[in-house]
Amino acid sequence: MTVLITGATGFIGSHVARHLLRANQSVRLLVRDLERAKEIFTRIDLPFNTEHCELVVGDITDKASVDTAMMNIQGVIHAAAATPIAAPSVEALQQINVIGTQNILDASVTAKVSRFIYVSSATAVFNTDASHIDLAKPLVMPTMPYGRSKAAAENLVREKQQQGAPISIVYPSGVIGPQDPGFSDAFKALYHRFNNGFRIFDGGGIQQVDVRDVAALISSIVIQGENKSQLARHLIVGHYLTWSEQADLIDKISGHALTRSHMAGWKMRLLGRLFDVFRLIKKVDSPVSAELMRYATQWPEMSNSPVLFKYGIELHSPEKTMSDSLEALLASGYLTSEQVPALIKQSI
Repeated sequence: MTVLITGATGFIGSHVARHLLRANQSVRLLVRDLERAKEIFTRIDLPFNTEHCELVVGDITDKASVDTAMMNIQGVIHAAAATPIAAPSVEALQQINVIGTQNILDASVTAKVSRFIYVSSATAVFNTDASHIDLAKPLVMPTMPYGRSKAAAENLVREKQQQGAPISIVYPSGVIGPQDPGFSDAFKALYHRFNNGFRIFDGGGIQQVDVRDVAALISSIVIQGENKSQLARHLIVGHYLTWSEQADLIDKISGHALTRSHMAGWKMRLLGRLFDVFRLIKKVDSPVSAELMRYATQWPEMSNSPVLFKYGIELHSPEKTMSDSLEALLASGYLTSEQVPALIKQSI
């Protein structure tokens, strides 16, 4: 089987490519800039220069290049997406997340692929009461731009899924772990906390999943397939920690006591709105936004899909994921030895 991966230079996409190659599958990676992709894959040790890994230039917003990339493809993993921090505008969110998904989906249906995995987000089914989360129910359109774009894209995918197309939808929460090709939102938040202190939000917590676990689930679905009689929609949200618990975990692993400040949730949501206004005028070097602050201050404890047990996937512990993540930030120069003395001591 040859599998087309969009978002291949991203965090999830690159890890999925690595998993599939290790399982002796062939992958075709859709990239916008060939030389930049080669540099990224070399840096993260993804073996792109093999007969089983092909790089093709294209853009999910360009239908013609998508159609070309889809030739002789049996499986598709659609992981490309714009995030609320990285996207330059609301229009870009719509173009990439919605129009791009439509192009990939249409080409996949035309090519009659046997597997299609759409990487959604737990934010698409977000509800402050976890007991009200039901993946079989229609999506409630979020009010925030990123959530709206992801929900709109998913509705396109769900329509084809309900018509019988071999589609699976995976919902990760905040993804973290080693070998990040770029500087993902979760790492920006970690970096910000080490350099600016840790805001402990009243209410809510954080739910993060190891990128290696997300890649393992997606790869398993591609290789083994799904039970056609069951709804192929899966939450993979990892472990839930209150904000104080995560701060304690970081302090323990790093050996560095982060400066902490307690903030009311409603104040952080208001601050997020102010930051969004500032972004209309100039670049803001902060992960704070109205949308992210809503998730940060009101996130419920969601449950992982039982399908993980079917595929034999055991989630990495929060300790292992955080340790590997901090080591990655140290190795890439985002953190200093003074900020993670316990990790330095372990390596000596």
